[in-house]
Amino acid sequence: MTNLNHLRPRGKAKTGEISLSDLLFCPVLFPIALYAGTSTPSVLSSSLTLSSWIVYLLDYRSTGSQTGFPFSSFLPAWLCIATSSDLTTSRFRLYLSFWTVLLYRPLFNKIILKFSKSFTFGEGSIIVQGILLALHSSLLRLEGMDSYRTFHMARKVADWLKWFQDHCSNPTSMSLLTSWVALSVLSVLVVIIYKVLDWRVTTATRKIFHLSVILVYLPGLKYDPVLLYYCSIGATLVFILLELLRWSEKLPFLTNGLSAYLKHFTDEKEGGSLILTNIYLLVGVSLPLWLWPGSWSSPVPLSLYTGILSVGIYDAAASLVGSRFGRLRFSSGKSLEGMIGGCLAALIAIIAIQNDYQLTEDIITQFGEEILALNPRHLTFVAACLVTSVAEVMVDQVDNLILP
Repeated sequence: MTNLNHLRPRGKAKTGEISLSDLLFCPVLFPIALYAGTSTPSVLSSSLTLSSWIVYLLDYRSTGSQTGFPFSSFLPAWLCIATSSDLTTSRFRLYLSFWTVLLYRPLFNKIILKFSKSFTFGEGSIIVQGILLALHSSLLRLEGMDSYRTFHMARKVADWLKWFQDHCSNPTSMSLLTSWVALSVLSVLVVIIYKVLDWRVTTATRKIFHLSVILVYLPGLKYDPVLLYYCSIGATLVFILLELLRWSEKLPFLTNGLSAYLKHFTDEKEGGSLILTNIYLLVGVSLPLWLWPGSWSSPVPLSLYTGILSVGIYDAAASLVGSRFGRLRFSSGKSLEGMIGGCLAALIAIIAIQNDYQLTEDIITQFGEEILALNPRHLTFVAACLVTSVAEVMVDQVDNLILP
């Protein structure tokens, strides 16, 4: 029996299917984003991509699925430890990387089968790669500890909690936390009001939450990326736990209400038993921050803004402009006007971020002159916006996962 029946159907199809974007586009997004020669993150993500293709060959063709662990399942893990020079200096890193890659196939199949018809093959690839890369990055921070015994681990956690408390006590962090709580409350109120008054939810309505995310992440990345890192992880875990609770239906008095309010905001890309739109949005804007291997000293590099630029700003602007002024439509339903509007919004945001959130006529003019002068750095910004535009228009996957 094939696992294809457990993939989310597209459009009016009754069963799951695998498109070219599932195989050729989604699995390679992380290697492209993390490309850095022979560094461990790059090699690891490339090995996970190979794992994704092997999973397709073993489990998601119409001929059926294979049981057990055939030789080909181990191939990506062996290639990972053989091609990464960083792993030869640390046994901890070698074992961690090997098992990270080897766990891809069982974790992928477990998620697809457990939450049937909730994911396309491409979405599953991105999610499982993201989970494993994030866990790998987090566990690497444990390397170098003097002891892994329970007592020492507990003391390490206690020291971290004390540091976090002291870190949050400064005025900047307190202001950020207060504003984030206020924005969270307002977002919840939007959901409640639209449901109680039975207002119709449109694409423009959903972009309210993109605005909320923008107002959280832009000041967070500028003033306190460390606090944003931990708070984004905490918020994502809360969202996941609430969704698992809703899915389990263990507490009907709570889960029935959650289902009613959340389903009011779902779109045609939701399927199966899970509601993932809110989680995808938070994960999409947070992944660059979670996977960043260096320190978070201010000012942070522009690459950490890619999530908020693509999902928070580009996607929202493209959707609003396209729904209001869109006339020239692609086969995907997206408009040329929306694509141009999203590109311009993202470029303006990049200019503002690069100039300490200042946006004057002189600054914009200078940016344009640098592009005309073929400045490589500025041309890279334009190219990134164009690639993001093409990806949104051509790929039939969830934007919040694909665009970052």
